[in-house]
Amino acid sequence: MRRAVLALLLIAALPIPAHAARIEGPVDAIGMIDYSRGPRFKVGDWVRYRTKGASYQGYRTDYTVTVLIAGEELWWGEKCFWVETQTSFSGQAPEIASSLISYGIFDDSLPALRFTRYLRKFVDGRDEQGNYVQQPFRRALSEIRSRTFAEFAPNKKIDTLGVEQVTVQKGTFEALKQKQVFRDVTNSQQGDSTVYYENVEDHTYWWSDRVPITRLVKIDQDNLQRKRTWMIGESANAPLIVAEHSTGGSELLDFGSGSVNAYSVPEQFRRPVSEQKPAPAPKTTKTTKAQKPPAKKG
Repeated sequence: MRRAVLALLLIAALPIPAHAARIEGPVDAIGMIDYSRGPRFKVGDWVRYRTKGASYQGYRTDYTVTVLIAGEELWWGEKCFWVETQTSFSGQAPEIASSLISYGIFDDSLPALRFTRYLRKFVDGRDEQGNYVQQPFRRALSEIRSRTFAEFAPNKKIDTLGVEQVTVQKGTFEALKQKQVFRDVTNSQQGDSTVYYENVEDHTYWWSDRVPITRLVKIDQDNLQRKRTWMIGESANAPLIVAEHSTGGSELLDFGSGSVNAYSVPEQFRRPVSEQKPAPAPKTTKTTKAQKPPAKKG
């Protein structure tokens, strides 16, 4: 079972929802990577964000996420790269999640929808000796039975609003501003009542090519959940109430190369494939040919 929380581009570039008080398990921020323009990184590159959020129900969150290109590996002959996500809460030791992703994702026309097809391995916690444990990424049994991929992209309204200056801790960037709005409405029958539920996610992004790995400078989120319940014939008297309303966002803190160490990726893979030494050939023992017994005379 995968313990890490996947941060999917399908949902948002924010590592986790802003209204969560604490994540259950480490964050895997592979969904923050910009897969649209080819690899814009090298081994050792990293980028760091701070996420803060608050909600109507009183939840608060404040943490930093460092996304590190921790290494490369040939997996069954396929060239892949390791992404290690280091999540820190209130200065505590970072929680670690790592995934091995095929470079083939950069050739896909819909990487945000299909990027799980390119996951090869992931780090699944530690063993009793404290060593990080790697597991191959396996498709869900339901996908195997149906011979399809469980991929879904919600409908969004996307507006590109032009280039503007945005200032974060790292500095001032000329960034492309983009607004994405997702709205989902459902009606369900519960007993003798009808329940209307509405979820609206309003996200604003600022992108810059100066930022490696992700291109993300900043994101603001406003997520609103509302509902109303009524019995037959009483819909006009049912008020629309707020079930949850969370606001928050992530801002770029810093980026660099070579100054952040990997925790979970084996030492031999913390460098480009071109600089890795091949595994030593297995030792072989010499065998002597069996001699034929001399032919009998007579």
